[in-house]
Amino acid sequence: MNNKIRDNYFDNLRGFLIICVIVGNSLEYISPSSVNPHYLILFLYMFHMPLFTFISGYFCKKSKRSTVEKVIDTTKIYLFAQTFYFIFNRYILDRTSVKFQLLYPSWTLWYLMALIIWYVLSDYIKNYKIAFALSVAASLIIGFDGSIGTYASVSRIFFFMPFFIAGMAFNKETFLEKYKKYSIHLGVLTCVILIILFAIREFTDVEYFFEYTNYTFYSDSAIYPFILRLFHYIGGFIICSFILMVFTHKKTLFTWFGKNSLVLYISHAAVIQLLTLRPILKYGSWSQLILSEAFIVTVLLVLAMIIKKITSYAKSMQIHDINDLNQQA
Repeated sequence: MNNKIRDNYFDNLRGFLIICVIVGNSLEYISPSSVNPHYLILFLYMFHMPLFTFISGYFCKKSKRSTVEKVIDTTKIYLFAQTFYFIFNRYILDRTSVKFQLLYPSWTLWYLMALIIWYVLSDYIKNYKIAFALSVAASLIIGFDGSIGTYASVSRIFFFMPFFIAGMAFNKETFLEKYKKYSIHLGVLTCVILIILFAIREFTDVEYFFEYTNYTFYSDSAIYPFILRLFHYIGGFIICSFILMVFTHKKTLFTWFGKNSLVLYISHAAVIQLLTLRPILKYGSWSQLILSEAFIVTVLLVLAMIIKKITSYAKSMQIHDINDLNQQA
């Protein structure tokens, strides 16, 4: 029996974010031609992984597990998922050129590798303000290094590190009480960010917001990617702060998604790719896009429920076996 008390506030946040991740990644992967969701994808990438990282930082500090336990648990999950996606790509999608590469995470698995590094570094972070400032500076500077690429998710580890540190320093009660009066201001600033994002959408590729490589990978000049990274930080923190301010503590539909966000995160890339093998998803209009995205989320919801049932049954059988052994002893 699980006596762990969950926080609906953070489950709601995680549920909302995992849906944003699913929608953003599926639209980016499918890249519809009849409709143009480019601005929507840019908007989602502005905040969904920054806020996920922030929440991970918060629970890193709150967790009663030791750093060693967190690193081992996350490494196990990463190795399992990386192996699964190697088999999935090689033998299900018939991508025969795919090789098992431990330090080149499959599509969405970079986050698990980054978590391992952040957990290790968390033990050495004593002054949050200094660590935050240094991590932002390091991220902005490292983008100029042309040798930085997708290997070991180095670029993303550096870019998202400030959000992780901010999460470690976060006090929910203090934030909600102290800054509640500024919620309108945050809303206005969020609108300003969205207007700026809309203005630059035509000459801003989504890849820039992946933050997975150096500035000159997609551009001859490093200036614009550098400005975009700075904008990503400013806009990301503003939007994240606004979302943190307005989310509810009550149970909602997001709550269930949040409780199962890990399963959804690991499985959604496979489901998206499988669904595109057949003409199931339609993106001829915005209404079809909405229905197709809802279908993807629904399939993942059902899959997560099945996995949850199986794991719950396995755990109950394990408990019964232990009880039987105790009775025989």
